[in-house]
Amino acid sequence: MFRALRRTLILTPSVLLLGSGYAQFSDDFSDGDFTSNPAWSGDDGLFTIDAGQLRSQSPGAANYQLSTPSTQATGAQWDFFINLKFSTSGANYADVYLMSDQADLSANVNGYFVRIGGTSDRVELFRSDAGTATSLIMSPNGIVNSSSDNPFRIEVKRDASDQWTLYYDDGALGSFILAGAVMDNSYSSCTHFGIRIEQSSAAGPINNHFFDDFVVGPIVVDTDPPQLTAVEVLDQDHVDALFNEPVDQATAEVVGNYDIQPFLSATNAQRDATELSRVHLTLSASLVSGNSYTLFVNNVEDLSGNAIVNGQLAFDYIVPDEATFRDVVINEIMADPTPQVGLPDAEFVEVFNTTSDRTFDLGGWTITDGSTIGTLPSVTLGPGAFAILTDDANAALFTGFGTVVSIPTFPSLNNDGDPLSLKDDNGAEIDAVTYALSWYRDGNKDDGGWTLEQINSFATCSGSANWIASSDPAGGTPGEQNSAFDPTPDSTPPVLESVLVAGAQTLILQFNETMDQGSLTSGMYTIDPSIAVQQAVAIAPDQVQLVLMDPLVVGTLYTITVADVTDCSGNAIGQASGTFGLPEPVEAGDVVINEVLYDPVTGGSDFVELYNRSQKVLSLADLQLGNVSNGAVANITPISQQPYLLFPGEYIALTEDPTDIITRYPLGHADRIRLADLPSYNNGSGSVILLDANSDQLERFDYDDDLHFALLNGTEGVSLERVDPDRAANDPSNWHSAAEAVGWATPGYENSQYAPHAEASGAMTIDPAIFSPDNDGYQDLLTIAYRFDEPGSVGSMTVFDIAGREVATLMENELLGTSGAISWDGVQADNTLSPMGPYVVYFEVYDLAGNTQKFRRTVVLAHKL
Repeated sequence: MFRALRRTLILTPSVLLLGSGYAQFSDDFSDGDFTSNPAWSGDDGLFTIDAGQLRSQSPGAANYQLSTPSTQATGAQWDFFINLKFSTSGANYADVYLMSDQADLSANVNGYFVRIGGTSDRVELFRSDAGTATSLIMSPNGIVNSSSDNPFRIEVKRDASDQWTLYYDDGALGSFILAGAVMDNSYSSCTHFGIRIEQSSAAGPINNHFFDDFVVGPIVVDTDPPQLTAVEVLDQDHVDALFNEPVDQATAEVVGNYDIQPFLSATNAQRDATELSRVHLTLSASLVSGNSYTLFVNNVEDLSGNAIVNGQLAFDYIVPDEATFRDVVINEIMADPTPQVGLPDAEFVEVFNTTSDRTFDLGGWTITDGSTIGTLPSVTLGPGAFAILTDDANAALFTGFGTVVSIPTFPSLNNDGDPLSLKDDNGAEIDAVTYALSWYRDGNKDDGGWTLEQINSFATCSGSANWIASSDPAGGTPGEQNSAFDPTPDSTPPVLESVLVAGAQTLILQFNETMDQGSLTSGMYTIDPSIAVQQAVAIAPDQVQLVLMDPLVVGTLYTITVADVTDCSGNAIGQASGTFGLPEPVEAGDVVINEVLYDPVTGGSDFVELYNRSQKVLSLADLQLGNVSNGAVANITPISQQPYLLFPGEYIALTEDPTDIITRYPLGHADRIRLADLPSYNNGSGSVILLDANSDQLERFDYDDDLHFALLNGTEGVSLERVDPDRAANDPSNWHSAAEAVGWATPGYENSQYAPHAEASGAMTIDPAIFSPDNDGYQDLLTIAYRFDEPGSVGSMTVFDIAGREVATLMENELLGTSGAISWDGVQADNTLSPMGPYVVYFEVYDLAGNTQKFRRTVVLAHKL
């Protein structure tokens, strides 16, 4: 803005054609030097050139100055830019001397100067009589009011009749404001132009005075007519005409110079008393909302007498409507823009006007994530229109996408989820969304670069079922219809997803979508064994809290039946039921690590499956997972903040991307695959640690690729399954690769290699007698169980072929319990599969008394023909 002014003045022919000498000069400091062209002198060590501007560099309190020869005195015009990046005061200001009879501006000067700042924080023209200042023209007080940024363009004119005029522009209006005019002819000659700075010892002013674009010369003759730049509608009967420069009051206030089509005129015209480029017009009749108009202006002159001819500008008059719930919706969310796919690397929220006949003014509306509130400026959102809400710093990145709403305090969007609320200027909620990572439904898109899009923008309400990751190649569709858009009405009944036990007398019912809040409060809730519901309170769009008359009993399983509740589209649930019980404290052995996928396919997600082998109802909120780093348990992560229940004999697969696991392992039980934050589990080898809520270790499993079936081509995408949950977690023979027949993993249900060992009927039992280790999930493992009457035995177990050759060593001099089991997968010591045929399992046991027992059992290893 300031550079443009300088170039206009420098290129004016009347300036360039004047004679030589000091009558005129200009300096924009683009040469990086203030000692020549023109030469400035004085306290030159206290000034420097910084980024093409003259900048102060006094380290402390000082009165310092810089001047350059100038004899321009009458018929003159002075223009310059100044920015004082601190709070001005009576001890901190800057004087720009237009005329001085001395080079040293700190002396008793005769001349004229403009003060910026001072006690009244204003712009003021003074006459200096031997150093005594007399005020001639002053701006309103307090216009130099920032503590960090006070940019001003200043223009002063002295015509041939000795009339002085002072103009200033702080950038807010983009045009000069007249501060005033005065007659003064005290001094008609000078020798210098310059700067004098008054600076205290405060930290703010240090190095924070900036000057630029000095132009001194004759008054520039204006030959350009004013231009009509804007029409502002104040109300149905008044509009303001804005021009690019101050206009003459007499011609500006002639009502015949204005015409408004269709069918209107001005009955009164009044130039603004301060902003001389603005004219207030009163209309002959009221504007009609929804109509378009054109203002025509003729014969209005600027201050140089140039008249506008056939100026015209179209404008619309719209009276904003009052919005109700979901008239405007949160329609698209970019919470994680990195890595970029095709859109700017910036967060945004798109809003959409769902109405066909109403227009809204977003001024004063807010968007919040619960911690930060962003207030929207005045922006008109017409029927079917989109607007992109983003931070001030990123607004320019979206200018090519449509209407952008720049918000200084735009909320920072969490990658894994946030509650967003859009409210009007009266605080009424217009829309609300609590998005989550699972809403993407695509493990390849939830890591960044893709937006979440609302599927049906016109739905009465919107929950997880109405959102999905964008399918647009750019990663999203800001400012236009969503790629996922589908206006098909919701006709699907809601589903009761889970029953959470928040306390002995408090239940939370979780549904799969946004519900009708009134129906949740009045719904029918029946519990068996019988406990009455005292109160039902909707605590979230998809949750209702039930307060029970009596406390739950430990060890009792209950069933709740829900009826007469509807989703927000009016679809009734019919009847739905869920099982629950009061969770008991978890102890070691109650729940075990049952399956681990630590080496997913490229782009896939890990999972850890747990199994409740107890007779207790357990809460996932009481469990944590960890790993091992530098030999110690690390990265302990709670499984759930919500008290989701794990019933006796139930499985739960935990993963950071349920959609990925469900897609890759379609035989898995989708309702038993749950979103959870997991520690990092390395490929190859590592440790899974299961802990209670107090971080006490419940179980540890040290996994390794060597635990997989030796004949696999690779472990990628293949889970390790626990053979028997009653056997030790770190018994190597108790783990095996998931069967190919089930798709290489069994998340959420019984393992394909599950083989509970039967109690040995004697000292040694084998099962099955014929096994086929082909990893098809059927009799892949041979289980050898043993049982002794007394503890303290040591055993060795070896497999021989029918010729008596040793094939595999299953244990060697191991201390045994009174009972146990071990498995053989048919693999020989050289990691090849044994040929089919009969084999002998030889088991030798001795105790401390020297007693030795020897057992032999024959088994058959079969292959498919």
